[in-house]
Amino acid sequence: MRRLNNITARLTALALALTLSAGTFAQAPFVRNGEASFVVSYIEFALAEDFADNGACPDGSPKNLVEIHQLTPEGQQRAGESDADYMNRMREAARRLGTTADGRDICTHPEAAEPDPHYRTVERSDIPVYGIDLDGEAGAEDFPGLDGGQGVDNQWFRVVGCNRSYQSFGQSNTYNIGMLTGSWGLLFKLEGIDDIRNDEEVVVHLYANADPIRLSPSREPLSYATYSPRAEPRYRGTTTGRIVDGVLTTDPVDAGFQNETNSMYTERPLRDARLQVRISEDGTLQGYLAGYTPVEAMYDLSFGFRSGVKADGSLAPQRLRSGSANGAAFVLGHTCHGAYQALVAKADGHPDTATGAYTSISTQYRITAVPAFVVERPVVADREDNTQ
Repeated sequence: MRRLNNITARLTALALALTLSAGTFAQAPFVRNGEASFVVSYIEFALAEDFADNGACPDGSPKNLVEIHQLTPEGQQRAGESDADYMNRMREAARRLGTTADGRDICTHPEAAEPDPHYRTVERSDIPVYGIDLDGEAGAEDFPGLDGGQGVDNQWFRVVGCNRSYQSFGQSNTYNIGMLTGSWGLLFKLEGIDDIRNDEEVVVHLYANADPIRLSPSREPLSYATYSPRAEPRYRGTTTGRIVDGVLTTDPVDAGFQNETNSMYTERPLRDARLQVRISEDGTLQGYLAGYTPVEAMYDLSFGFRSGVKADGSLAPQRLRSGSANGAAFVLGHTCHGAYQALVAKADGHPDTATGAYTSISTQYRITAVPAFVVERPVVADREDNTQ
């Protein structure tokens, strides 16, 4: 009997050891055969607290063309001029100010404009911001992190941190709405997982989503829905990463997804992209997707829409592209050329080999993702359109 008890005890110990060696697999239903997939359920630019609270913009905010004209004697409302007539005159003045001497639209050709002295950028480097350290260095232009880190590379915040529309009450950081309406999406897939809490190496795929996000009746993203990634190489990136105390950090890889404005699609490429996300017990990821966005692409998707295409992949009409850019500048409170000039001035990545000028700008996104199934599906091999 004693021998039987010893055997039973050894078997029990062995079973316990096997259970412990499996790490948290038994507690991680979102991991199957060493794989886990996720769909991004929320995304926004990682910026900072409002400038009214952190003192980032002592010189105020940028002005649009109407506000700039109103600083001149000709921009004052005349005696007896109705409000409607005055605004029409201001809009006509803005149209003139937004056109080059040779008749070109400045939002379409921001490089042709004179400097905008009214555009405001964040010049201080002691403002805490959201984001992560991308280059492993604490440079003079880096910020302290609102999450407690240091050396945060977030030059995009310098460009838009003083813009009224990029504050918590503004409209420019709400493109997540387009994702929830099915215009575009993002997927992550992890392979080779041994332990969801600590793993020296996992394979990580970053995909643009080929399917609209699945929502509940209350318009919340559903967990464990099935999606397929887009086939185009520019929308697919594969890298390696490591999990330490439940935080996944990846090595740099080029990735990309899209943006949608006024039924136009623009590219949102991210060079040397990194994920740094905490993995919760229910499979929710929270943290950052960060990298460097080419300056020209960032201008197009956020301000100028020069490369905007229709759903069929063809270039959108010039009137729609320039009209959207000029309309946004008026409503959101900036000038196209001021924003472009700020992007060029604050760029900090991928220097041109010939000129040494930086061609991309560090960009940080705050993201949440929920468990999903990612399944490849047959696609047309030569498909290279810009839409979903």
